[in-house]
Amino acid sequence: MIDIGSYKLHFYIVKGMGAPILFESGNGADATTWKSILNNIHDATGATLITYDRAGLGSSGIDTNHINLPTEVKTLELALKKLGYTKQLFLVNHSFGSFYSILFAIRNRRKIKGAVFIGPALPCNYTKKRNKEGNEMVSTALWDRIKKEAAGLYYVLINYEKIYNLMEKKKFPPKTPATIIGAENQTFLKTEDYKTEWHQCVKSFGEQPNHTFVFAQNCGHTVWQDNPQLVINEIVTLYKQTNK
Repeated sequence: MIDIGSYKLHFYIVKGMGAPILFESGNGADATTWKSILNNIHDATGATLITYDRAGLGSSGIDTNHINLPTEVKTLELALKKLGYTKQLFLVNHSFGSFYSILFAIRNRRKIKGAVFIGPALPCNYTKKRNKEGNEMVSTALWDRIKKEAAGLYYVLINYEKIYNLMEKKKFPPKTPATIIGAENQTFLKTEDYKTEWHQCVKSFGEQPNHTFVFAQNCGHTVWQDNPQLVINEIVTLYKQTNK
């Protein structure tokens, strides 16, 4: 538990050598979401692996008066500094975690060796309209439960317009190598037009310079649960390429 001022962030770390790999979970998920693939990645890379619970998720606290994306990234930087990780990093993210990784990489572009995006949520597929549609499907009782049990998720969902306005023009550093994994079966996308929108956005991101696009067939949104070896291989391959 790392004290970053008004609350504490919970980290789970596997010690190793070389550039540490920092994992960003999807919206509403905590550090445990990565548990099933950490040992294999550590065995193959020997790297330090850093997973953590974002504010209001898992075992981490939250300051509801000052919760926003830029502040969360700044507190992550502070926590990493307190842990002694102030140099190079390699990023892995899932879904909404891509917003955190992109902003973190922009602020620390000289430190980021590479990144793997898994089913990333991006401004072109997770629009204000799509967030509004999703929020309208949530009952009052469920909103109360989310606020109580996953406050970090609650504040992201209700404040998404501000996040979108911040991130709409933000670009992942173009010189930083990245692998983008797109999942075939996004069952949470309820309409065909949204599925098409999501896939086209992820594929377009994956085809940018210095990016590699990987299509995960027969996989759902959490790709590493359906095809762990694919995700492990892509992380290990890019990590080794960027940490020679």
